[in-house]
Amino acid sequence: MPKIVKCEVRPLKNAACYSRQGKELSSFYSEGEAWGAAEASKAHGLNLIPYECTKCGYWHLSPKSRQTPSSECGFCGKQLYETKAAAEKRAKILGMENGVKLYIYKCPCFNGYHLTQKDNTKAKR
Repeated sequence: MPKIVKCEVRPLKNAACYSRQGKELSSFYSEGEAWGAAEASKAHGLNLIPYECTKCGYWHLSPKSRQTPSSECGFCGKQLYETKAAAEKRAKILGMENGVKLYIYKCPCFNGYHLTQKDNTKAKR
């Protein structure tokens, strides 16, 4: 964990990123600022963790229970999950939120897993 910024953190509002409820997400310039805000949120009973947004480049906070770290696959550009368990967790979260069944498959080029809506588990005939 990086050094936590102990000063008063005032997040900026970012019109590019919205929550699932349609509210603008609080954004932070640095990871340290975001960690400071995450620590401060504990006083309100929240368990949040920072993540760097691939859309806007700023840092946002997410409930720790939703956190499924991933990176961009250097081969196809899709999200790449390091472990099958991380991919399964993300598939479950997205399935509950969006009402869609997602399947997991091993990346053919890198060590990791991707998600898809196609069921590739059925035997080809």
